[in-house]
Amino acid sequence: MKKFLKILVLVIVLLVAGVLGYTYISFNYYAPNDPEIEVDPSSQQYFQDSYVECRSAFRFQANKLSTKIDSVQIFSRIVPSKTDDDLTLDFCYVPAQKETKKLLILTSGTHGVEGFVGSAVQKMFMNEVLTVEMLDNVGILFVHGINPFGFKYVRRVTENNVDFNRNCDTNKSLFSSKNSGYNDLYTMLNPEGKVNTKSLKNKFFLVVAIDKLLQESMASLRQAILQGQYEHKKGLYFGGDNFEPQLAILGEVFKKISLDYESVFNIDLHTGYGERGTCHLFPNPIDDSKVKSTLENIFDGYQINWGDSDDFYTINGSFTDYIGKLLSDKFYLPMLFEYGTLNSQTTIGSVKSLHNMVLENQGAQFGYKSTSDSLKVKHSFMEMYNPSSEKWRTKIMIDSKAILIQAMKNYDDL
Repeated sequence: MKKFLKILVLVIVLLVAGVLGYTYISFNYYAPNDPEIEVDPSSQQYFQDSYVECRSAFRFQANKLSTKIDSVQIFSRIVPSKTDDDLTLDFCYVPAQKETKKLLILTSGTHGVEGFVGSAVQKMFMNEVLTVEMLDNVGILFVHGINPFGFKYVRRVTENNVDFNRNCDTNKSLFSSKNSGYNDLYTMLNPEGKVNTKSLKNKFFLVVAIDKLLQESMASLRQAILQGQYEHKKGLYFGGDNFEPQLAILGEVFKKISLDYESVFNIDLHTGYGERGTCHLFPNPIDDSKVKSTLENIFDGYQINWGDSDDFYTINGSFTDYIGKLLSDKFYLPMLFEYGTLNSQTTIGSVKSLHNMVLENQGAQFGYKSTSDSLKVKHSFMEMYNPSSEKWRTKIMIDSKAILIQAMKNYDDL
């Protein structure tokens, strides 16, 4: 009997060691495969390595447009900052050439670090998609770098640690929103102290997450984490306690430019969520059947996630929703493009994405134990939102071009 118990204990120990070893290796060496595609060198020209370089390239493409199309307006607005006087919102307005019926607003950098890819797509659109023939009844407003602080300093959030895509509304009651599910996860999401990537807690973060999954479903955890919270200023997904300064600037420009148009169509460009190398069409839930059917016609042949799948989540303070509230007298069509990077539709990809977010925010709030910790976290964070893979970038550009050409044609035909 004693021998049997010893064998049983040994088997249990080996099983536990095996499970821990598997989770350790699968999590810490996780690397999703790139799409199988031949690299297109021409696609790489649209990607730059810094906010300043992206902004300069955007302005260059905008000026090229102004030499080919009548009445193009190029302008910038300073975003107030306590630390940096060179943060700007950059606009390029290409008016409808005959009749102002429809306006497309193409925006990037709502989450700062995601602006690298959004900027690239905007420049590709200017250079390869936009033609004078598209502009008889359709005007286009490009907005570059909505969150210039996060873009420049490689964070998702603003200077005030605010997630701008949880900060947008026409009513300050937004800041009274409660998220009890987030509070239950606060300790896991917002650890204090300097980041030590070699700590057991970080090495076995997947185990911590699995423990939470055993208590709640992935869908409920994702909703609690991502919908936004308005209580913890240093926490992840903080929506703010007041509107960020660029919101008023954007509102003024949107009202002025859209004044004579009947309908407004916003495409907001994001990265990070979903299958690697895939462009997901991902609006916040829409109740208006006419809006839904119109978007289905515009993106005919492409799957739109309307919020009825298990991996979907809703958010408060959405930028695309804000535009609809601001321009309530227009027929408004919201759409969000989300370019997947880490296969976050899977459990391990989702947990890895979350861990990258946790460590980056912890480092921003409390610092890093070592230079190597800082470099490792910042590299992983950048790769999650701006992959350096030329295959990934090629796939994103090819797909974006096809979708945007179709969207422009179908929007014009409405």
